[in-house]
Amino acid sequence: MLTFLMKDLLLFWRDRKEVIIVILLPLVLVVVLSVAMSGLFDGNLNENYELSLGVVNEDNQEEAITDFEALVNQSQQIPEELKQELLLHVQAAPPVELLTDFLTSPDVESWITIQTMSRSEAEQSVDNGELNAMLVIPENYSAKLLTNIYLDQGDKPSLLFVAKETAVEVDMLHDVIQGFLDQMNLQYALSTSGGDIENTHVELPEGGTENIEDDQSATFTMNQYFAFSMGTLFVLFMTSTVASRTGIEKREHTFNRIALTNTPALHFLFGKTVATFILSWLQIMFVFIGSHLILGVFEDRSFTFWIGLIFMASMYSLAIAGVSSILTSISLRLKNPDAVDGIFMIIIMLFGIIGGSFVPIYILPNWLQQIGEWTPNGLTLATLIEWFQFEDVSMLLIPMIVLLVITFITIILSIFLYPKRGEFS
Repeated sequence: MLTFLMKDLLLFWRDRKEVIIVILLPLVLVVVLSVAMSGLFDGNLNENYELSLGVVNEDNQEEAITDFEALVNQSQQIPEELKQELLLHVQAAPPVELLTDFLTSPDVESWITIQTMSRSEAEQSVDNGELNAMLVIPENYSAKLLTNIYLDQGDKPSLLFVAKETAVEVDMLHDVIQGFLDQMNLQYALSTSGGDIENTHVELPEGGTENIEDDQSATFTMNQYFAFSMGTLFVLFMTSTVASRTGIEKREHTFNRIALTNTPALHFLFGKTVATFILSWLQIMFVFIGSHLILGVFEDRSFTFWIGLIFMASMYSLAIAGVSSILTSISLRLKNPDAVDGIFMIIIMLFGIIGGSFVPIYILPNWLQQIGEWTPNGLTLATLIEWFQFEDVSMLLIPMIVLLVITFITIILSIFLYPKRGEFS
């Protein structure tokens, strides 16, 4: 087996073009993507977005509160001792006033420009592209909201949010306003038990970083994501590379000459499997170390972090070697090497997409994310991201066991699929 292992390593080393691609291409992609995407995902929100919202207020708040007071005084549902306290709460924090105070607060004004105008002016400005969206507070909104919450009468009213087209900015505006309204309604509901109504706080959207208390790594940026994703992706391509070389050996009758010797047949398979493991491990570690030296993606990381990174890289390389062994056995059974390469490439591309190596996994549907985490590259990528953020050794155990199980199953299957003497295509 050692002879076949050295053969595969030497053949790979002699292919200078392949070596250059393996070494340089992942690092080039990591650097290019990190530089290109840094301005999109990092930095302050008000540096990235300049949003505008037209507010149309058709509600008569004073009249609504007066009518609501009359309804409360006449109500038999509310205890007499709570009526006065409830009315004081509502008078101190009317719903429309809470909403307008929120929209004109310094935190919101720093990234959204609010303009109060009539409905016709707002509609025209949205059509002309002068506003990202318009928010209409309809007539009787306050009265219907308070009556629904406190007296359980009628349906809860809705605000009208209008935009010319769907965009990230529009979705952001909608989500922030909806989040505030949900919290405001909750505050009103809690006030029925005697609590105070406060100007609710909504977390404003931020991109690129996530603050985690009591954790060494407070930020996970796109630089780290690209380093992990490119590392796992190009190791995945190693399976196709090794399987393709098997087709070349068949075409040049190298394999036939090996089959005529007294060498145990599985030595050929195991030689390729071990060679894939070595090449995969060297490649992924080169991507991680190179990304760190060029971009500093793992600055201030502990020795424990690097040990965990090496262990995960090793387990992933073993799983890739197992997958490669299956592809090698299949390649020996099929007659058309070009068709084999095409099939293998489709499989690898599918793994890369659903595993998050081509696109961030969080933009995929939840069901596809769950499937992707069962692929070797998807599981490894998700685990490395969690390891970077938390450095909890316990979170490595299950993924490592799963990768070992994948390795064991794939090698058993490859032995079963490996053609016996006289079965070679």
